[in-house]
Amino acid sequence: MFLLSIFLVLILLVGAMGLAGRKKLASESASKESATLPDRLPVMVKRPFFSRSEQAFFAVLGEALQDTPYTVFPNVRLNDLFKITDPEQRQSTYNRLRDKHVDFLIVTRDRYLPTLAIELDGESHSSAVQQERDRVKDLIFHSAGLGLLRLDARQIYQVSYLRDRLSDRLTGLPADQDAAIHPNVSLQKLR
Repeated sequence: MFLLSIFLVLILLVGAMGLAGRKKLASESASKESATLPDRLPVMVKRPFFSRSEQAFFAVLGEALQDTPYTVFPNVRLNDLFKITDPEQRQSTYNRLRDKHVDFLIVTRDRYLPTLAIELDGESHSSAVQQERDRVKDLIFHSAGLGLLRLDARQIYQVSYLRDRLSDRLTGLPADQDAAIHPNVSLQKLR
């Protein structure tokens, strides 16, 4: 019994020493991070945050969604939007999601449920590299069952046209008869 008591005391002492050592290492690690943190980092605010075409489209899209059960978020990272469901494919799927975003995400106003994503495809989308990225993004959205609407970034859109394009994908949008786009006006002139 005496030996058992001594053994238990030794185990408790070793455990306490290990815990104290771990706390000291964590504290030293945090101190090293603080000590090596520079006064400034080489970053600046992107101005403007949007390209002109994105800015114009965002304004029209916001107007198209007024008085509807939807709202829109710009530049949503795919890692924030999608949850990886297969643990065995976690890393490879994460790599496909990493560093990608969708231009606009329409969500329900009440619960912020993702409903539809919109990509503005500009001139860069004709390159082979960008087309492959687009195929990956299309596959991601298809796999998750979330719609992805691709629109030409070089066009100027009217509220009525967007409502018409969105009406078959979203419920609760007001109907417009004059859904028209002005194909002769290009956003390239605004750049």
